[in-house]
Amino acid sequence: MPESELFVILNPHAGKGQARKLEEKVRFCLSRGERKVVLIRTEEEHEAERFAWEATMDRRKSIIAAGGDGTVNEVVNGIVKASLEMGTPPPVLGVIPVGRGNDFAWGMGIPLDVEEACTVAFAGKTKQIDVGKVYGGRYPDGRYFVNGLGIGFEPLVNFTASDFKHLSGAPSYVMALLKMLARYPKPYRVEITYDGKQRIVWTQQISISNGRRMGSLFLMGPDALFDDGYFDVMWAKRPISRRKIIPVIASFLKGTQLKRADFKMVRTKRFSVVAKRGLLPVHVDGEEISRGCTAISAEILEGFLPVFV
Repeated sequence: MPESELFVILNPHAGKGQARKLEEKVRFCLSRGERKVVLIRTEEEHEAERFAWEATMDRRKSIIAAGGDGTVNEVVNGIVKASLEMGTPPPVLGVIPVGRGNDFAWGMGIPLDVEEACTVAFAGKTKQIDVGKVYGGRYPDGRYFVNGLGIGFEPLVNFTASDFKHLSGAPSYVMALLKMLARYPKPYRVEITYDGKQRIVWTQQISISNGRRMGSLFLMGPDALFDDGYFDVMWAKRPISRRKIIPVIASFLKGTQLKRADFKMVRTKRFSVVAKRGLLPVHVDGEEISRGCTAISAEILEGFLPVFV
């Protein structure tokens, strides 16, 4: 296929259907300079992953994901799986953020404006980033992710936000958070393992961050870097009472939670959590891994994926 041909996977349902309205704008912005645009729309779950896998097998040089963090996650999984199967370098990932949270694009410095995001892809500048792989829940054989993994309170907020039919972006997370506070979750007793160390803790939240932000608002890994070869893993060292939760949430909005005595952070390449009491809700890149599993683990693939920046 021609080098100038742009391959785009668009999820029309992203952003509660707002992405469908932006399809022609995406086509127009990408077709500048007489480039041919091949745009495929997804209609079913995991279609973006299949399209990305096929495009990688066809040796496309780049694949652009037009959607939210879930679309990016699917495209990444298709790219990584096909590249590892063939033993070839992966195509460059481009992102046009037209979804609900767009946390990955925000963390990578990709503009949220469609035209400006297309300009990033045109410029051709790339950055090699790490890719995580999680095992557990719906994916015992593993699923790849690029932004982050959450266990406990934050995934519950995410699942609630995604269930709203007419709210998107930050408002959906705020409403979900208020709803969660009305039925405050109990802490989980878990065994955490990293770098040969084991800890038993009672906690309501564990975050494994490759990027800095999750849930459109919350800086779960305020110092995380996409390209340092490590996860930033943070957890609450003790249960947070309902009366203390508002200032804790405020610290996540500002990225200052690690200044509190309540939290612990480590940098590691591998991490596992086993539930000793309670079932663990888990998401990666905003997508459900489980609403209640007993064990989860993650490892990092250093510098595997090139991304247009």
